Amino acid sequence: MTSPDAFNEIANSFHQDTYLFHKSLDSAIRGSIAELTPTQMLIAKNYLDELLSGKYSREQLIDIWLKSPAGSGGFGMPDPPEGFLNKIRAALEFSIASRETE
Repeated sequence: MTSPDAFNEIANSFHQDTYLFHKSLDSAIRGSIAELTPTQMLIAKNYLDELLSGKYSREQLIDIWLKSPAGSGGFGMPDPPEGFLNKIRAALEFSIASRETE
């Protein structure tokens, strides 16, 4: 499965120095989606919906993340991967909903 560019942009913000710029994983996640357009947010959220649908094993989710532009180090892929990906999806949902009410 090919990851969409919007997801890759999120993953790309997780690199060896992420922890230097963000004090927490939640802050890093918010930062990773801050520059996305509403369309990109929706694309990334829909992709995460698919990844978290139950069709993919924990190992497959880790493999997808490791094949993304995410660099080593930083916060890495917290365990369990479903929880980490769910946090990203929740941040996207919040941001999408916030923009709709503006």
